[in-house]
Amino acid sequence: MNKTTSIILVIIFGLVCLILGGATGFLYKTLQLSPQIEKATAIIKDLSSKIILSSVAYGQVSKIEGRDITLSYNGDSIKINMTENIPIYYTNDSVGKSVQQKVDFKAIKIGDTLNIIIKVLPDGQVQSQSVLILLSTGAFK
Repeated sequence: MNKTTSIILVIIFGLVCLILGGATGFLYKTLQLSPQIEKATAIIKDLSSKIILSSVAYGQVSKIEGRDITLSYNGDSIKINMTENIPIYYTNDSVGKSVQQKVDFKAIKIGDTLNIIIKVLPDGQVQSQSVLILLSTGAFK
């Protein structure tokens, strides 16, 4: 065997080892993540079932982009799409008793504290069903 052929064989052998090592690492990582993916899928299936009608997201409005609201609480945050014609209520107690009044989406401001009734869809998306403004930075009349 001449020197050129030996060099080519060493390079080919190195590339094959590199490819096999990468494939083995990828397979190992995939097998490690598989149980977590199965658990997440099962949780989404349960939360989107007809047995669980809704859940509540609580927090302070940190961002509003179009009809998407980001709620933050204790370092966590979630982005929730506010569907059209969603009922939004503000609890007004200025008259000495608690009265809920219906308001528009525009009434929600950054800094407001909200309870949003949500439903998890089968694809894992979070859908809003109703909103209650608990504490507002804006003024209501």
